[in-house]
Amino acid sequence: MITVYGFRKVTPEVIGLTRDLRVLWALEECGLAYQVHGLDDFANELRSAAYLEINPFGKVPAIDHEGLILFESGAILTYLAEQSGRLMPTSGAERAQALQWAFAALDTVETPLTEIAAIDLFDPDAEWAKQRRPALVTMARDRLAVLDRVFSDKSYLCGEQFTYPDILMATSLRQIQHTDLLEAFPNVTSYLERCDRRPAWRKCLDTYKQRLAG
Repeated sequence: MITVYGFRKVTPEVIGLTRDLRVLWALEECGLAYQVHGLDDFANELRSAAYLEINPFGKVPAIDHEGLILFESGAILTYLAEQSGRLMPTSGAERAQALQWAFAALDTVETPLTEIAAIDLFDPDAEWAKQRRPALVTMARDRLAVLDRVFSDKSYLCGEQFTYPDILMATSLRQIQHTDLLEAFPNVTSYLERCDRRPAWRKCLDTYKQRLAG
């Protein structure tokens, strides 16, 4: 049984965007048994001594798989894909390309999108935010333009197979769904819609929202 450390209570602005959803989605896709250990962000449970033993950075997600502790969503998803034999290409070259796209999602693409979301959700009227946001939008558009070309002739990052980097990429892109940035990139929009329609995603998102509403 895998224990997932995720949110039980969190600020409403980020519901549906938190990174524990990546792990929950992957677990549903992989068909692995798991339980959720919910943490209350308002009660500062992420900074408790007990949780800092799990993740010294005081962030979610983290997992405990029979004593093996892992944090960082990219590392966890890679591990789950390897453990289950799902969400992972079979050949060595394809596995390397999947890892490449995982890093691209978390580093190249997600960075400006996360900053835009943080500004829009928490500091839209701050002077520094008004000065910073245009540069982030330019960066985001550059990244999205590349992705739009990537998805011009394939359904997912590694071709026609949905793999673990698609979870990382789709959840990164979801951070800017409140903006109009995706409208200029139809292939990216179609890609995100394909990912959002997956039954495993709908199931984990519904369960997650019920837990946070409880």
